[in-house]
Amino acid sequence: MCTPRQRRRARGAYTFGMQLNSIKITVAAFWALAICVAAFLVGNFQSSLQWAVIVSLAILPPFVMVWRWKEPRPSMSESIQDALR
Repeated sequence: MCTPRQRRRARGAYTFGMQLNSIKITVAAFWALAICVAAFLVGNFQSSLQWAVIVSLAILPPFVMVWRWKEPRPSMSESIQDALR
């Protein structure tokens, strides 16, 4: 049986996860955009190896960040408060 407290707590955790995901995506997009703008400003990339390096710098760090950036675990006091509710 669900009570209003249970629904509210689940909704808060759900929206926090959504916010964290949108922050991760935003940071990754800004990183890729910054690398692309810097490469455009430096300019004159002729070889495919140079383009491969730029693409790697633009894509791989955000990919690793999104993959490894985990939601923080609840603290001991948060766990106790959740158990008491």
